[in-house]
Amino acid sequence: MKQFEDLRDLFIHQMKDRYDSETQQIGVYHELGLRVKSVGLKRVLAICEKSAQKHIDFLDELFTDLHENQVGDICECSLGMIKEMNKVLENTSNHNITDIAILSTIRQLHSNDLTGYQNILMYADQVHDDAILDVLKQMLKNEKDLDQLLDETMLNLIQKEHVLEVEV
Repeated sequence: MKQFEDLRDLFIHQMKDRYDSETQQIGVYHELGLRVKSVGLKRVLAICEKSAQKHIDFLDELFTDLHENQVGDICECSLGMIKEMNKVLENTSNHNITDIAILSTIRQLHSNDLTGYQNILMYADQVHDDAILDVLKQMLKNEKDLDQLLDETMLNLIQKEHVLEVEV
């Protein structure tokens, strides 16, 4: 890992971290879409995949504008959450619980992304121009909108499972 000598170095590192996180997520969204039973969750996964790809495209543009390479270290946080989800899924036989476990991980990944983009925006405000800020603000707005959708979907899945458990 490169030494961070100034705020710009940390800014670039955090952008690379988000880039890797989004790339990892795209790698699992399609696979998860094949596993879930909830039509609503399938829709959410498709939205998440589209959003992650859009963020990668935005980050590619920013890296080009900054004359930086987007390749960096692996986002260990995202990798760990995905590995943990796979362990949970191996031990889950109830398809409703599987859907909830998948969405739980997506929400955790998303929370990490949301915080990461907030940090990047704060750094960018100090070290870069308004064009970069505008792109980052749009990405953060997209993350916040997605956050609301994930929360609503989680609540619906939990309520559905609770009703099924009460009926049994």
